[in-house]
Amino acid sequence: MRVTASYSLNDQYLPLDYRSGFAALLKESLKDVNEYLFMRYYAKPHVLKPFTFSVYFPELAGGEGDRLNVGTKAVLHFSTSSHELGASIYNGLRQRDSFPLFENRLQLSHIHLQPLIAIRQESAIFKSMAPILVNNKGNADWYLLPGDDGFEEGLSFAVNEIIRSFLGGVDARVKFNPIRIHRKVVRHYNMNMQGFTGIFELRGRSDVLNLIYQVGLGVRRSQGFGMLELVKQGSISEPIAG
Repeated sequence: MRVTASYSLNDQYLPLDYRSGFAALLKESLKDVNEYLFMRYYAKPHVLKPFTFSVYFPELAGGEGDRLNVGTKAVLHFSTSSHELGASIYNGLRQRDSFPLFENRLQLSHIHLQPLIAIRQESAIFKSMAPILVNNKGNADWYLLPGDDGFEEGLSFAVNEIIRSFLGGVDARVKFNPIRIHRKVVRHYNMNMQGFTGIFELRGRSDVLNLIYQVGLGVRRSQGFGMLELVKQGSISEPIAG
């Protein structure tokens, strides 16, 4: 289930570390309409959550020191594998038409549900909507890029963690095939984190690919990382434009 909410901003500036503000918006919106789910996912720390989100600024003009000139518009994309959670977030966001965001304020302009797309093949091409973070158990604060030692192990661990939690199944292998990848350093919780963006192919069971599409890829998904756009189903057979 996918939700898109468009907002206007009172001011054109946000801190580089803006994702925590939108995470707070989702958290408070859920609390407003579904206390049970709020307690389930937020009563204890480090609870794996079946959702991801990304934020797009149509008028983004770049960074200025420790802040971003984002313009006057923001688009929040939310995705989850849980229909109950998705409906609660949709209703919560719709009811909360204004929200303080650091020294700024969000004003809801429009919100709608996106059509559901089911992946039916065992290969799909994805494009990142937010930076993807991958780490490994040995060093949780160091993030890996495709091709780095430990990347495949870290990605496999993250994927199998969501399979066990949200599919109720056993571990499954997913093959990552980079097509056009770019390194991206972001500021999050006062730390610089190395992630990547771009286009890539994933091969695996169709139910696993659907889950990744719904809840995101990598770690820190519920903090605004790892959200994906489906480019096409099936293997890559020709260059991808854009």
